[in-house]
Amino acid sequence: MTGARACPNSGPTDRGAVSVAVLIRSEDGRVVVDRHLRAELCCDQAELADVLVVDEPGLPSWSRVGARDRELATSHPGALVTMIVCGPTLALVRIGGATAGPARRSSGDPSWPVYASILHALAVREAASR
Repeated sequence: MTGARACPNSGPTDRGAVSVAVLIRSEDGRVVVDRHLRAELCCDQAELADVLVVDEPGLPSWSRVGARDRELATSHPGALVTMIVCGPTLALVRIGGATAGPARRSSGDPSWPVYASILHALAVREAASR
């Protein structure tokens, strides 16, 4: 996305705001294209984001991370996926109105922002198949 700016003093999830297209091929050969806006919290486009990735490794406790997720759900109701990155291997993920839950990744897995975009695409595909 042109005009996107990087977030000052941000960590490993810093991607500014990007327009993302994810292609998913189903077992029967159909292709689903999911297009969405993924943003870091401090970017100008964050309030428009379908996927919001927040890097907050300094939160003091897991209960505080849950409280932060509830704050984000209230202030960014349009984000289908919200991910609070707590470190290189742990994040709290919320998809839609579901209860947030922990996600773990290893060093060989996609980056947290890419992981969040894949979750968005899978949620859209699931909704489209109903």
